[in-house]
This record gives sequence, structure tokens and C-alpha cells, in this order.
Amino acid sequence: MRLLGLDMARTAGQRGAHVSGSLSCMEIYGVLYGTIMNFDPNNPLWDDRDRFIAGKEHARLAEFPAMAEVGIIPRDILHSYEANDGILVGHPRNLELGIEYSSMSLGMGLSYAIGKAIIAKQTGKKYRVFTLLGDAECEEGSVLEAFSTASHYCLDNLIAIIDRNYMSVDGNTEELMAQRDMEMKLRSFGWEAVTVDGHDISSLISALEHKPSNKPYAVIAETIKGKGVSFIENNKVWHQAILNEANYNQAIEEINKA
Repeated sequence: MRLLGLDMARTAGQRGAHVSGSLSCMEIYGVLYGTIMNFDPNNPLWDDRDRFIAGKEHARLAEFPAMAEVGIIPRDILHSYEANDGILVGHPRNLELGIEYSSMSLGMGLSYAIGKAIIAKQTGKKYRVFTLLGDAECEEGSVLEAFSTASHYCLDNLIAIIDRNYMSVDGNTEELMAQRDMEMKLRSFGWEAVTVDGHDISSLISALEHKPSNKPYAVIAETIKGKGVSFIENNKVWHQAILNEANYNQAIEEINKA
């Protein structure tokens, strides 16, 4: 998936791509699409499917490779990423891919996911709603309000994963607006919560297989922004950047050696 994501970033050319934030959540997307979520790759809009809402919308270099790996989209169209009139873009709404929501400002994804979870409760549907948030995104007041709302409505069909890479577009989160102990914070809002290594497949599977009772559930995934490429890791320059040929070749070499 990392190799495919880098190919997509290279394809995007001068448009640039969100490289580092996608590399931090590759395992999260792999586990969600490969093991956890219930869906039909041949029927992306199956009414009983689990829903996924990307709060951290800019990590498409991770999501689209995961979708390709499970057969929702053909792998060869990844090379059309950000192409004019292409179906794969950085901030999409695409019903044929099962992406039923329009791209939103950061901080809005959790609220949308809550709406989907409430609808499931009201209509007796058994699907679950998963959402992926960035830790810097959780600075938004709308996210804090959504934490309260989800708990108030006892949305045990809602699972929020927080990509806890300690980095935003401007630098370290704890220096800019400290999030501190996010597990304790979520528990104080009335959620079940657990903290795991976000690059460890078995830990992610174990955490995401858990089914909460009468509470929303948060998985705080400790990750490294830019994971797997030395010059990208924890480097804010690569939040949104152009991957030139030399960068690309070095990144591919490092991932192949890992």
C-alpha cells in the first residue's frame, strides 16, 4: 500500500499530494478494509454495509490503495490520481466508490458520522460507522461537541479512530495546541477508549474487533507521520508536497528494504 501511495503521489505531479499523513495511517486503512468492515466490493452502495467517513480527508494515498487491495477499485486506476476528469481525487464525493459524502472542512467528519450512526439506530440497521480523525483535527470545537453528542445518544455503533501522529501542517501538536492524554479525554466524554500502536496490525485488529456496550468507542492509534520514509518522517514540509523523481526513488528504495 505504501508503494502504491507513493506511485499516486508521483502521478499527481505538480498538483502535489498529502504524503506524510497518508503514510502514518496505512495500517489503519489496511485493517479496516482488509479485516474489520463489512462491505461488498461489487456493490459499494449496499444498504447494510458498514460506513466509513474520513474526517482526516487528506489521507487518500492510504484509502485508495486499501480499496484497490480489496477489489473495490481496479489497481490500474490509481495511476489516474488527480488527473483531469478522473474519478480519484484528493477530496472526493463519488457514489460509484461508495463515498457518499462530500468533502468537508476538517472537524466535520465526526459530526457526519454521528448522523449516520443515529440513522442506523432509528431504522434498526445493524451497520457500524467508522471514522478516522487526525489528532490536530481534534483541536476543533466541533469535534469536542461531537464527542459529547455521541456519548449522549449512546452510539455504540460508532467507532472513531484517531491517528495520533503528534503532527499537524504547522508542526508538533503538543507545542501548538496540546492534546495531552487523548484516551483519558475520550473517557471523560463518556466514550470507551483504548490506545494502541497504530503500525501494529495485530493490535489494531484486536482493538477494532471490540464491540462496545451502550457507548461510542475510540481507538487512539499512536503513529509516526511519514512512517517508512526517513526524510518524510515527522517533517512538516511533507504534509502536502510534490514528490520529485529523486525523492520518489529514495522513498521506494527505503520501503522495499524495510
